[in-house]
Amino acid sequence: MRRTVTRRRLGRAVSLLALASLGASTIASAPAAAANRHTIEEGPTVTADRRSPTGYTVRFVYRNPHATQVRLAGDLTLLDVNTGSGTRYQPEEWKPGRYHAGGTEFLRDMTKDAKGYWSVSLPLHAGGISYWYRVWDPTQGWVNKRIWDPASTKPRPPGDASFRVRNNDVLDAVYVPYAEKQNDPVLKRRAEYELPVADRSTKRGTVQYIPYTTILGDSGHYLGVYLPPGYDARRAQPYKVAYLAHGIFGDETDFMVPANVPNVLDNMTAKGEIEPTVVVTMGNHFTGTSLGFGSYNQTNAANNLVQTILPLIEKKYNVSTKREGRAYAGFSYGGMTGGVVIKNYPTTFAFYGHFSGNPSLTTQDYDSIASAVGDDDLFVFLGNGVFEGNLTAQDAIADNFRAHGFTAKTTQVPGAHDGMTASQLFTIFARDYLWTGVDSVSVTPALTHLSTRGRNTVKQFTARVHTNEGVSAAVTWAVKGATSARTTVSATGRLSVAADERASSLTVVATSVVDPTKTGSARVILTPPGR
Repeated sequence: MRRTVTRRRLGRAVSLLALASLGASTIASAPAAAANRHTIEEGPTVTADRRSPTGYTVRFVYRNPHATQVRLAGDLTLLDVNTGSGTRYQPEEWKPGRYHAGGTEFLRDMTKDAKGYWSVSLPLHAGGISYWYRVWDPTQGWVNKRIWDPASTKPRPPGDASFRVRNNDVLDAVYVPYAEKQNDPVLKRRAEYELPVADRSTKRGTVQYIPYTTILGDSGHYLGVYLPPGYDARRAQPYKVAYLAHGIFGDETDFMVPANVPNVLDNMTAKGEIEPTVVVTMGNHFTGTSLGFGSYNQTNAANNLVQTILPLIEKKYNVSTKREGRAYAGFSYGGMTGGVVIKNYPTTFAFYGHFSGNPSLTTQDYDSIASAVGDDDLFVFLGNGVFEGNLTAQDAIADNFRAHGFTAKTTQVPGAHDGMTASQLFTIFARDYLWTGVDSVSVTPALTHLSTRGRNTVKQFTARVHTNEGVSAAVTWAVKGATSARTTVSATGRLSVAADERASSLTVVATSVVDPTKTGSARVILTPPGR
């Protein structure tokens, strides 16, 4: 028997996030925006707009009196699930089934006013959407310089330390709420997880970048570290930790900004869907000085992660040092790098996520991994965007892991090869498959006898849910074995046995909302009148 690592299944009820405190984005109603038309708000302002096809219009404002040209850019064109990747649509052409997608840079000129403010407005659908500016400024020597929004409050490594800055390839994100006219459950879920938590003071985690020296002895590099809300360095139980690796042209900011991981985990933690989790991101361009594939060596990256980064993080932060408390995930080239990690260090991580980038493993590799892991479990998740192609390769890899006794899952999301797809895949990976923190569910009284007496009979049951800190103890209730439709159990565990119930026994079941694989039950013996 393998020792199983706690996972969770798909299928979560969704609720609409409160439309407030959206970080660097400002949200306003159309009348409020009109009333404050003389107030210039730098950055993106999200306005509810019934004339917009998505129900929202975003006004982008950037101030630079010296610039001669400014363009709004980003992953803002649309792809349609019905027409595939062959046709791109403009934001104004949004309709259900179309999604903002990377791969083709959206460019639109911004208009300059007398005070040096550049602006442009356009409709965007719900979620965290990637954008940036392109600026021509002779006073700074900028010609088509790609910059993130100066109004952004997102933490970043200092100066030009990150690869994206050095490669003129930075990104930012604007957060757009969901409007019912979008009529799309995918976008509704994206807004639920990708927008910042409304309660800034107690429900949001923190992001910081710490300097470190790579395994090759190179200094001047940074690790991104997300700490969950209420992080306690002295907590008795170390925090679970996920290590996330970027794609070939990314860096340590990718999962923090365009992939929205801090917001995603803040929302999951606030809802009790996952244990409070620490996240570590790293920049893997440290082999040589080129700006391409040559500076991202997968073997060096894997060795750096396990031999340098893990010991540093485990010394500095209160995180798990056990494989069942560690996860690795990567996007694109980072997902491919995960294949080197699992092959060379098979007992280091218990969970693997490969987002739009697959591990390359031989039959011998699978055998070696299975031999090293032994009776412990291993979970592998593979996925991509629907505009990237089918899941044939991912399904074949998953089958190879299953053939060796491990659990593997595959999925697709509506997206292209970009950070927004990485965000959706991470959401599914973390919410549905990582550690739930629910150990067990029990119901009391476990056994009870009731006399129906020809009338309705009631009995109160209580569920006891053993969870780790921060995980919701909520349950749903059900009654099994009843012959009468009027025999029910309430949302609070109150059993009502109908007068016409003919069953000799019933089973009352409590199921964890966070982890539906965890249930508890009680048996009810029914004694009819006259006995």
